[in-house]
Amino acid sequence: MVTLKEIAKRTGVAESTISRILNRDPTLSISDEKRRRVVETAEALQYVMRRSRSNRKEDASIALRRPSDLKSVMIVHFLSSASELSQPFYVGLRQGIEARCEAYGMATTRLFAGEFDPAMLNRARNVGVISVGDLPAGQLEAIRSLGVPIVLAHPDEKPVDVDVVYVDLEAASARLCEWLLTRGIRRPALVGAKDATSRRLAAFRSVMSAAGIFDPDYVSYGNDVTADGQAHIRELVTRLSRAGKPLPDAVVIYADRTAVEVYRGLEEAKLSIPRDVQVVAFNDSSIARMLAPKLSTLRLEAGVIGETSVDLLMERHGGRKAAKHVQIMPTIIERGSTRKPQAS
Repeated sequence: MVTLKEIAKRTGVAESTISRILNRDPTLSISDEKRRRVVETAEALQYVMRRSRSNRKEDASIALRRPSDLKSVMIVHFLSSASELSQPFYVGLRQGIEARCEAYGMATTRLFAGEFDPAMLNRARNVGVISVGDLPAGQLEAIRSLGVPIVLAHPDEKPVDVDVVYVDLEAASARLCEWLLTRGIRRPALVGAKDATSRRLAAFRSVMSAAGIFDPDYVSYGNDVTADGQAHIRELVTRLSRAGKPLPDAVVIYADRTAVEVYRGLEEAKLSIPRDVQVVAFNDSSIARMLAPKLSTLRLEAGVIGETSVDLLMERHGGRKAAKHVQIMPTIIERGSTRKPQAS
């Protein structure tokens, strides 16, 4: 029987690292070239991972296959092509899928909203499906009935028996709010929340209420004014002035694509960033790095979601039966729009 030691001897990669590669450890940071070398060597030596499963003989092993066995990936998008361009998170997610497929040597086909029909898969061979977001009713089961491996990338609904990769938006929002609290804020505002059911608003309310500083007058909804960030700030300033309340000392922006207008609104209100008001946002798009001062933001790691979706698809193709739900943790990017915590 081939061992990890023999693979290590041929590839020059440590046994512990080989084990993590073959087990598709999503936390492992390693070059695609080295990963491919290990997988191809394991396949050439006919290495098989043995995993005990009580009373489940069909799950006893997962045979590694060459990436070329899965020749192409169909990317099915819930957005239209035009809508995707206005949402950098989903652009980054799709690009992560495409980059990972290219590293595996697989072709990709993009199908945007309304373009996909599961019947297309009747003529396809050696193909897998990654759905960006949710699939219309019935399509998921139609795909699975054909025996085609599928992964859902950041859907709203997470079927328990399907592979899913996602970021928990409410937990991510709470993390950003808790991080902002370490900057000594006392009058936080949230601008751009779509409505009262927003998960980011729920997280903001929960964290700030626990700190004893939540005030609904400091929340500006998307339905109250236009989506323009400057209009949100004007509406917020007007409301606080009428209520005799001070201006906010921190602003959480619902999405950093509106940050340019929010900055203008704060300048119009004669608030200096970050001296008078600290600002944070979500997504870490290119806008965040172009502003002055540069914007502190929560990167939702869309590219990693895409990459991990492909890795899960490869595992399914290799024979894994059990479904996996993989949560990708966001990263806080600190820049000039926030101040360092004050020393206690």
